[in-house]
Amino acid sequence: MDKEQTELSPRNFWLGVINGTLVWASFAFLDPTTVLTVFALDLMGGSVIWVGIIISLVTMGMYWPQAVLANVFESQPRYMPYYRLATVLRIIIRFGIWLAIVFVGVSHPLRLFIAVALLLFAFTSAVGVAIPPFFGIVGDTIPVTWRGKFCGLGFVLGGLASLGAGLYVKHVLSETSGFTFPDNYAHLALLTAITGLVGWGVFCFMKESPHPSRSRRLPLGKQLARGPRLFRRDVNFRRLVRVRAFFEIAQALCLPFIVPFALQVGAVAKALVGLFLVARVLSFSGASILWSHISDNIGNRLLLVISGICAIALPAMILLAPRIPQAPLLPGSGIDLRGGYFVLVFAVAGLFLSSQFLGQNNYLLEISDTRTRPTYLGFYFSVLIPLAWMPLVGSLVIGHAGRYYLGFMLSLVAAVGLLINAVKLGEPRNEEQKTPPGV
Repeated sequence: MDKEQTELSPRNFWLGVINGTLVWASFAFLDPTTVLTVFALDLMGGSVIWVGIIISLVTMGMYWPQAVLANVFESQPRYMPYYRLATVLRIIIRFGIWLAIVFVGVSHPLRLFIAVALLLFAFTSAVGVAIPPFFGIVGDTIPVTWRGKFCGLGFVLGGLASLGAGLYVKHVLSETSGFTFPDNYAHLALLTAITGLVGWGVFCFMKESPHPSRSRRLPLGKQLARGPRLFRRDVNFRRLVRVRAFFEIAQALCLPFIVPFALQVGAVAKALVGLFLVARVLSFSGASILWSHISDNIGNRLLLVISGICAIALPAMILLAPRIPQAPLLPGSGIDLRGGYFVLVFAVAGLFLSSQFLGQNNYLLEISDTRTRPTYLGFYFSVLIPLAWMPLVGSLVIGHAGRYYLGFMLSLVAAVGLLINAVKLGEPRNEEQKTPPGV
């Protein structure tokens, strides 16, 4: 559907790559499925319920702004003012997380948990505000055959930066770092705020040209009604929404609970959490070189199929983990076979996430055009709002009884649904499509 002739902006291309590099590093310092998971476990006595709450709030914040602001963005000829506003909010909130950990401390664990969880929700809500402007500016200035290179290069360089961040996280969370709890997390929160400030600031210098917009803003009710029409009339969009829905379920029932499972059931050392992050980042960024080539030269459907295969492999591997012996892997390394196996699990998680993110984002850009893109995004993420609570559902399934195997089995079922719907997707660049009427 994306048939407009977008002219490549080299300036925007490289500023966007720098933005991606620094933002990926920024997120690595407080990564939700590794660092924040351990923070919640340490702070609240090891219950996975708190992990489910904090991950659900982080996810929810990403989705709701895009559902309710689609009508606002469709009537705006420029997106950058909204991106800059979201940037200011994100920077303030990130420093707020650091201050909360410093001044509340562990003397009031529930109070600190609530403060950090609500600040994280506010932060990802600001991220949600920034996503439509980001997509709009990228869609207007990066052609379809360059988007794979654009995202892939950002992932690769961001992965290298995140590798350094992950190794530093491993040091900060180790017993030899000199940091005590929660000062170690306060230190990481300060680093994530500083790197985020620079990364988002770089994107604010991208050039934006006015684009077609509606002369008046539609009421929110009418705007929300346009999304279901797109969903009914665009078969590829309908299948993409299903792919994303199954992705949300599969990853929400799996990724947040790998670390608790490794620590509590697998008896893996906590210091390896930083190494888990490194493994995921390396595979995420390294595979992105291949994924970007596939995206530009073959298409994004194949990436989503690959992601479905990885989604099935991930919980299957976790279910086998307790059978791996805890024999020494390398003398003097402090890593046994089971710990090394979990490193491999996180490498597969990196393949799963990188193929899904690059494939999803570029496929959505390709089936939408400048005029309808906010509506596509609005409906796309409104459908996902209820699924934002799946990590909490997963934590309740696991519960105090530690029913990890049930959660991972449900993730495996959702992964099969992801793969089935990805296989059914068409390849937009090989199809003659037009914008569905009535939208």
